[in-house]
Amino acid sequence: MMYYNHNLRTNLQEWKNRLYRANYSQFGNQINYFINNIESEKILASILLEGKLKYGLDSEKVEEFIKAEDSRGFLQFDGEDEQATYVYLMIKHLFAKHGPNNLLYSSLLGRASFDDSKSHFLEAYITPLVNYLHDKLDKSNSTIFLLEKYKKRTEWFNRERLYSLYKSATKSYEQILEDDLRLFLFDQGIDYPFSTPKSVSGRADIIGALDTDDPLVIEVKVFDSEKGYKVNRIKEGLTQIIKYTNDYHKDFGYLVVFNLDDVEIDFNFNEERKYFPPRLVINNKCFFLVVVNVKPPLTSASKAGKSTKLEITEQILLDS
Repeated sequence: MMYYNHNLRTNLQEWKNRLYRANYSQFGNQINYFINNIESEKILASILLEGKLKYGLDSEKVEEFIKAEDSRGFLQFDGEDEQATYVYLMIKHLFAKHGPNNLLYSSLLGRASFDDSKSHFLEAYITPLVNYLHDKLDKSNSTIFLLEKYKKRTEWFNRERLYSLYKSATKSYEQILEDDLRLFLFDQGIDYPFSTPKSVSGRADIIGALDTDDPLVIEVKVFDSEKGYKVNRIKEGLTQIIKYTNDYHKDFGYLVVFNLDDVEIDFNFNEERKYFPPRLVINNKCFFLVVVNVKPPLTSASKAGKSTKLEITEQILLDS
């Protein structure tokens, strides 16, 4: 499977490299392409929009920042997110004001020559912006890697044991599967992968890395039609993880669905489906949905017929 974020990080680096390679006649268009490419990717656009809303960076404030930086030669930021968001909005502001070919000749960015202006612009602004976006994607991508590893571990080696434990339980069915995921995350280096004290929206199933500024938030749901745990449970899980990402000020949330039915759950969202896992962008946050198939196959793959598919669309999940 191809991780969406890994591919996006590669693209982000290539967009930056094109700016470094651009000559005088190409540079304005390449800046335009760079900004348009970022805005066309929902995850990147969401990260920057979150910073814009968090710090109230409207056009007037961006103009004030530009004048202050032009006067003093530097700006002091509260964090990387504010700096990256300012850089993105500053470029758009100057681009609109001066046009693509005159961007580097603004009073803020202009230097003795085109090469000097270009070098200063790329090192002082583009590189910190790209590094920040890489870091944000890295944090999400490492979680996706772990969840896919857990999915394969369960489906390849652990189905029978987990399915037997689940079926023999008389209560706390979901807890059995949740605890197995917790143990795996702990073994993989996620410190303290347990529920936290209640947030304003309740208690998330798994919160990891609590002692950091960037806790991992995962919601767990079971799909088991015999117990009435159907699409309604997935919808509940998505609603909960949306609330928890708001409570913990997260850009990304993860919903793990343990599938106990003999059915293939197919999330069909309005996007390309070649990347793992399926994802939704809602209110400028990105939510990843991972299905772990627990029920052992009745026959070998070579003898099994065509599996039953349950298609779940974005509209189904978001309809109240």
